[in-house]
Amino acid sequence: MIHTVAGTPYFDDRAKGVLRIMIWQVADFSGVEGLTYCVMSNHFHVFVRVSPSAGSGRVISDQELIRRCRILYPKPTKYQTASMAVMEKKLAESGENVEAIRRRLLDRMHDVSEYMKIVKQRFCVWYNRSHQRRGTLWTERFKRVLVEGQGNPRQTMAAYIDLNPVRAGLLEDPKDYRYCGYT
Repeated sequence: MIHTVAGTPYFDDRAKGVLRIMIWQVADFSGVEGLTYCVMSNHFHVFVRVSPSAGSGRVISDQELIRRCRILYPKPTKYQTASMAVMEKKLAESGENVEAIRRRLLDRMHDVSEYMKIVKQRFCVWYNRSHQRRGTLWTERFKRVLVEGQGNPRQTMAAYIDLNPVRAGLLEDPKDYRYCGYT
């Protein structure tokens, strides 16, 4: 969970929709499983699961690395297109430089901190460009909670997140809120 600077309600419906898309795009790139989310006007929650098998010894094919990188740039600029072509060509080679590229990409995956960093950065850049604004959007580092234990801790956390708009008095049923993962 992260709040905007001073709790300012920056996010209108368009911004909430863009942030929702970025949350899922970055989850796919990062290899984390998105369980639910909620985007409010001045903060957002996201509930993800990082696979216990996702460690330093993870193996991801070059094709999967390229697919994941393309997810981050659905409408690439000429520079991004050229960079992807160079990366694809280098990954087809072998050697120390290629392993460094793989390591740099893999270090950005299967990590909650990297996931949130990417979401926050990408959205801040989009928001600032769209609103002719500069500076940070976020108050501080995100808050996170490790969810484990007996009973139904995942269901409890998901309910807490999905019920945000109900607690805020925006509506009575979370199914009516377009910017949360309640289904």
